[in-house]
Amino acid sequence: MAGKDDLSDYQFNTGTQHHPFCKHCGVRSFGHGFLEGMGGEYYSVRLACLDDAEVTELANSPVKYFDGRHDNWWNEPKETRYL
Repeated sequence: MAGKDDLSDYQFNTGTQHHPFCKHCGVRSFGHGFLEGMGGEYYSVRLACLDDAEVTELANSPVKYFDGRHDNWWNEPKETRYL
């Protein structure tokens, strides 16, 4: 399935971040919004949802961790071995 009609949008707090998901299966493949601290408008894509992405490409992609557990989104958590 594809297209905006097959998506629902989850927002919370300020409503500036969009977390679209499939109405049928619940998969979240991307997000978008506006964060001044990130330079304004942004889009994020979950790499595993890209068509034709090779396993080796995904395994070699850089990983950026964010400490959402402590609401410290601009820094990596001290421990990442379990992530």
